Amino acid sequence: MLKEEKLKEFIEACKHMGLKITPQRVAVYEVLLSREDHPTVEDIYNEIKKKYPFVSLATVYRTVETLEELGFVKKVAYWGGSVRYDANTNDHHHLICTQCGAIRDIEFCIDWNPPAYMEGYRVHNYSLHIYGVCPQCQAREN
Repeated sequence: MLKEEKLKEFIEACKHMGLKITPQRVAVYEVLLSREDHPTVEDIYNEIKKKYPFVSLATVYRTVETLEELGFVKKVAYWGGSVRYDANTNDHHHLICTQCGAIRDIEFCIDWNPPAYMEGYRVHNYSLHIYGVCPQCQAREN
């Protein structure tokens, strides 16, 4: 789906939920749609405040939480790192650099269907995180 279509869908969802369509709210989603590096809320805030200098970090946090609740972004939390966000809500997996924390989307099929209940958990979805050292960090090692 194109960025413009996703923005339109988001605006319609906000209207449906009775949420105000503020320039800052739209800008937060635009930032997430335009980035593939899975930014933190602080990263998003630093980019937004260039255009909207009076926006607060709390506003960005609330907006990201709203986007997550509405299903427009996914949280990418991993061991040893801060929470990152991804506007790619399709099922996919991640490559994570253990040195710099860079995250890349990867898509491949895992021929595994988790059971409906696994050790007492109700499984909704799953994501595989593959940890390693990215090419840029490897180049710095040499």
